[in-house]
Amino acid sequence: MFKEYTVNNIIDEIIDYRGKTPKKLGGDWSEVPTEYMALSAKNIKNGRIVQTDSIRFVSESMYKKWMKQEVDKGTILITSEAPFGELLYWDSDEKIVLSQRLFGLKIKEEFNARYVYYYMLSNMFQSELCGRATGSTVTGLRQTELLKCSIKIPKREIQDKIASILTKIDTKINLNININNNLQELAKSIYYEKFKDKSNNGKLKDILDLYRKNVKNKDLSLKYFPVDVLPMNYLITQKGKPNEEAQSSLVEFKKYDILVGAMRVYFHRVCLAAEDGITRTTTFVLRPKNNDYLYYSLITLDKDDFIKYANDGSKGSTMPYAVWDNNCNEYEIYIPSTTEAKEFNELVKPLFEIQIINEKNNRDLEQLRSILLPKLINGEIDVENIEI
Repeated sequence: MFKEYTVNNIIDEIIDYRGKTPKKLGGDWSEVPTEYMALSAKNIKNGRIVQTDSIRFVSESMYKKWMKQEVDKGTILITSEAPFGELLYWDSDEKIVLSQRLFGLKIKEEFNARYVYYYMLSNMFQSELCGRATGSTVTGLRQTELLKCSIKIPKREIQDKIASILTKIDTKINLNININNNLQELAKSIYYEKFKDKSNNGKLKDILDLYRKNVKNKDLSLKYFPVDVLPMNYLITQKGKPNEEAQSSLVEFKKYDILVGAMRVYFHRVCLAAEDGITRTTTFVLRPKNNDYLYYSLITLDKDDFIKYANDGSKGSTMPYAVWDNNCNEYEIYIPSTTEAKEFNELVKPLFEIQIINEKNNRDLEQLRSILLPKLINGEIDVENIEI
């Protein structure tokens, strides 16, 4: 049922411009975010574009110099290192630049590119990638080794059905993500409309406490959320394994606590805890003194000027980190009256409760996809007679 190919067998071309930069091409990055987006490895995680605030852009003339081979719709992007083996299926007609540590694979027409993408997400393919990778400090993959990796492919009809099943799950996940993004923007717009003309009359420490409770053995049954998977939105979405961390470096949090990344690379990550859990001490766990100030505090901490304030007051040279006591907590803000805060809370709370439901649905869908993927790729589930 399945025939084995190498990556080299199934592609028309591989795009590899990992060594290029605008300066090497006689130019520079563009300051106009409406021009051509340049993706690097750090912008791809779990099949999505992340860290959008770090994405850079180039002009049309620079794009033409750089991208002699263009990324077309259906191209599979794969990271070569830092992070290693992350994938993105490019499902857009938008023209982009492949920047640092990225390959682009253009799949031959006789194969379903989405099927190939999902196969590359499987443990079988990822294990082979790891086996072919080199480097001790930073794991990397050479182009020649990527092209040698094997892929098992069934007849086209089966490829199409497997791809369709998994794509439907991803489509629902992405729909929920888009809904949540819109709900967040709506909550922000309500915030700015209600408080835009208000003058500062207090500080963050007047409405927020830093919660410090180290983890004990009994707490290790809680779900663990390392700071580097906290999303750039308001809800926690991914967990890890607590036994991989020293207990002294872990702190607990409760549902509806606010989590903020304390290390400079994570300053912009502000999250509302959708459930109890534990995380690293490099995360500020913040709790409103009065629950009526929960959503007001949450959006305030996500403002660009607070992030800049935390960045400017950070300590350390190798890995700078924000300081809460006597710095972040001194950030000047407008403090609404209890009545104002309560009205705002009641207005935006339903928007966040819907987001929590959508996030939990996505977690279930991702788990379903993880269960189905190996069974479909191995042929354990026979889809030949299924009508899709």
